[in-house]
Amino acid sequence: MSKKSFYLISIIVTILIGVFLNWKFCCTINEQQVQHKIEKPTPKIIKKPILSFGATDVNGNINFSFKDNIKFKKSSIDFSPSLMTNLDTKLGELKEFVVNPNDEKALAITGYYMSDETNNSVFPNIGLARAIKIKNYMASKGIPTRLIDIYAELNDNMAVDNSNTIDNPIKFSVGKSKDYSKLIEKIIKEIKDNPLVLEFDSGKLNANLTSKQRLKIVNISTYLDKINDAQSLIIGHTDNTGSAGSNLVLGKKRAEFIKHFFVRSGIAEHKIKTISKGEAYPIAKNSTEAGRQKNRRAVVNIKEK
Repeated sequence: MSKKSFYLISIIVTILIGVFLNWKFCCTINEQQVQHKIEKPTPKIIKKPILSFGATDVNGNINFSFKDNIKFKKSSIDFSPSLMTNLDTKLGELKEFVVNPNDEKALAITGYYMSDETNNSVFPNIGLARAIKIKNYMASKGIPTRLIDIYAELNDNMAVDNSNTIDNPIKFSVGKSKDYSKLIEKIIKEIKDNPLVLEFDSGKLNANLTSKQRLKIVNISTYLDKINDAQSLIIGHTDNTGSAGSNLVLGKKRAEFIKHFFVRSGIAEHKIKTISKGEAYPIAKNSTEAGRQKNRRAVVNIKEK
C-alpha cells in the first residue's frame, strides 16, 4: 500500500469515527431532552368540599337544621345563638362548602312565622325578618350575602315551650347558585323611578308602613345584599313650619329614625346613609294641611355602585 493510499484511508476512518461519535452523543442527549419535554406533569388533585350534615332531597338540595343552636322567642326577631364548638365547626364547614370558587352554592334560609305573632319589623312578616337576621349572622361568619337567599313561610304548627321559645323556626338548604342580574336590574329601575316615600305626622317621627311599602323595602334589602358596596340613601324632609334650621335638624332625625327601624329589622347599618333637606324641597303647597303632610316625609332610594 502506498503512503498516499494509507493517508486517504486514515482520513476516511477518522471521518467515520467522528460521525459515529457525533450521532452517539448528540442523539442520546436529544432523546433525553425529548423525553424530558414530553413528560406529563402530575395532575393536581382538587379537594372537593363536602357537607357532612344534612339530607339531600329529590332536587339535589341539602337540607339541614341548627335547631339546638338558634332560638327565637315568639313575636321576636332577635335570637341568641348557642356558640358551642359544634356550631362553629358546622358553620366553618358550611362556609367552605358554599364559598367554593370552582362551584359556588346558594344558601337558602326560610323563616317560619305563625299567624298570631306580632310583626314589629319593616318586612311583610316576622318570618322574613327572622331569616334576614340569620342571614346577617351567617354573613358575619364569612358567607357573602350575595350567596344567601331569603324566604318566609307561614307555619301555625310550630311548638312553643313554656319559656315562649319557638321550636325550630328556621330551615336551611344549600343548592345551586342563581343568576339575579335581571331581578336586580328590575329593582334598580323600580326604585329609581318610584323611591320609597314615608310620611310623618306633624312634629313626630313615627311612620306607618303599608303592605306595598314593606314589599319595596324587601326589594331594597335584596339589592343591598346582592350587589357589593351597594348603599341606600334616606333623605329627611319637613314642611315649612318653624325655622329653616330646626327643620333641617328635624329632617335628619326623621332619616335617622327610618335608618334605625331598618337596622333593627336586619338591614346592614353600614349600607345606609342619611341626610336632611329640611324644608327646601317641598312636593306640595305648605299653605294646606294636606300639602304639609306630603312634605313631611323621608325618601328612601338606592345608590348604584
